[in-house]
Order: sequence, then structure tokens, then C-alpha cells
Amino acid sequence: MKNVKSITCHCGRVVPCFDFTNTCDCGADYNWSGMRLAPRECWGEETGETAAEILMAEAGGFPEEVA
Repeated sequence: MKNVKSITCHCGRVVPCFDFTNTCDCGADYNWSGMRLAPRECWGEETGETAAEILMAEAGGFPEEVA
């Protein structure tokens, strides 16, 4: 079995960090190495992406664009 890094969230819950984005039950997000990420409302600020677009891409890609 692969070792999965786990961290203790600021709320006290243990969060396994096995994916690109790992979310605690309290809503805090962490990356695969256990670093806490900025709030989702700040995601994509540098690139113009919305949090919904980023999460959609992470979940399996964007739907086909309609012309």
C-alpha cells in the first residue's frame, strides 16, 4: 500500500493528502504536500479562471464548447 501523507487541519481534523486538491470537512483546502491553499474565491485570480472552472477541470475536464 502506498504511503499517504496526512496533515492535521487548523480545525483539528486529519486530512489525507493523496490528490492534487484535498478538502477538509471544514472546507479548508490543501495540496498534495499538505500546504494549505488560498480560499477558493481567490482561485484563478492570476489567470482569470473561476473556482468552478478549476474544479470542473480537476473533476475530469471541461464540457465541449458550443459554437
